[in-house]
Amino acid sequence: MSPDATSATLPGAPHAALRAAVLDVTRRLEAAGQAEAARELRTALETWWREQLGWTGEVARQLGVHHDINNALVGVRGNAQLLLLGPAGQTPGAKARLEVVLRESDRIREAAHRLNSLRSALTAVVRESQSTPASRAA
Repeated sequence: MSPDATSATLPGAPHAALRAAVLDVTRRLEAAGQAEAARELRTALETWWREQLGWTGEVARQLGVHHDINNALVGVRGNAQLLLLGPAGQTPGAKARLEVVLRESDRIREAAHRLNSLRSALTAVVRESQSTPASRAA
């Protein structure tokens, strides 16, 4: 498995930059004497922010399916390997098919690992967004 095939690196979260820009606009509105408009905008922004972080966290949670995939693959690979060691493994056609099962299960395992990497990256985005000063600035 190459590092590129198994790790997920996300670009910077665009929602964080948008949130910072809107908070800046609210400060300018307040400075211009438009406190009510600033408050409404800030309230709408914070509602959206909580929903965005909740959505991102839920997507990360759903990507935990990698664990179920890996658990199922243990059984598939183990049984294919056992069959290869027995009489079926001596039959040319069966042996070739069992080897395909093992090879394809490797591909599935790599895909599951990428899902896990993506889950980890999204979880980090949520954690970082919740701990930044901007998340407490409203």
